[in-house]
Amino acid sequence: MDLLSIGKVHNHASEENMEILPLWKQAISGIEIAGAEDALFTEEHSHYIVIHDPLKIKFPESREELNRRFCAGMGASVVSYIRKEGSMHYVRGLMAENGASVYSILPYTSFDRIEDARFPLSNMESRKMKAFSDILPMLHGKNILDVGCGLGTLTIKIASAKPDALVHGIDLLDSVIEQCRFNAGIEGVTNTNFVAASAYELPFEERYFDAVTCFFMLHHLNDIPRALKDIKRILKPGGEVFAVEPIDHFHDVQRDTEDWKKLFLEAGYVVEVWEKEKVSYIRAGLK
Repeated sequence: MDLLSIGKVHNHASEENMEILPLWKQAISGIEIAGAEDALFTEEHSHYIVIHDPLKIKFPESREELNRRFCAGMGASVVSYIRKEGSMHYVRGLMAENGASVYSILPYTSFDRIEDARFPLSNMESRKMKAFSDILPMLHGKNILDVGCGLGTLTIKIASAKPDALVHGIDLLDSVIEQCRFNAGIEGVTNTNFVAASAYELPFEERYFDAVTCFFMLHHLNDIPRALKDIKRILKPGGEVFAVEPIDHFHDVQRDTEDWKKLFLEAGYVVEVWEKEKVSYIRAGLK
């Protein structure tokens, strides 16, 4: 039996960028619903199960759970509800591509029974958020850059906490940057500037930024020294770079805190490092 569509998804998710699925837990999507079905979302519940078209991508066997939840005959996402504007309902955490059909919406009441319920985070995401909370009070200045911003979640949080600063975010894919802008617009955060760019060729003038952040992203790069060199180029005298990296999660090369210190020293920085809860913290400035 064919299911009847009751709504359409509006975001900047695509077959290309949904491969970074964990980041989409924090992304905002609109669900446009017309007619009586519009009443399925209410302010009474904080979270919902949304049944939608499956993703077109296929994850590796090591992530088979994602294939079962999002890529089989139908997709099922647990979303947190934000608000309604006209016939558009905004939610966070929808794992569906732009234009996907929505077939059913049900309250996810287990969150509503717990006063301070939060959407469950992976261990890695939880550690990143704790590290972010440690770094945020150290950030300063009028111009801040978040390198490898992903879907802009932390960039937007920095901008919200520091309304007098202009906070820039860069990542590689245009579609990801469009989603960053979409998220910031729905959040009502206006002091952001998102640009599609490479960490190796930052599209900014020399000595422009007071602070640069890199949250759990440097280990993804094939040429870390090259990126550190260009970050140094756009850093003001007296400016600082703040990087945090997981110790037990890596690509190709495993690095501990002292390894990260060596990389920054070799790139010409003055460096302070420390370790906390399996995370390396790096605070670096110009000589």
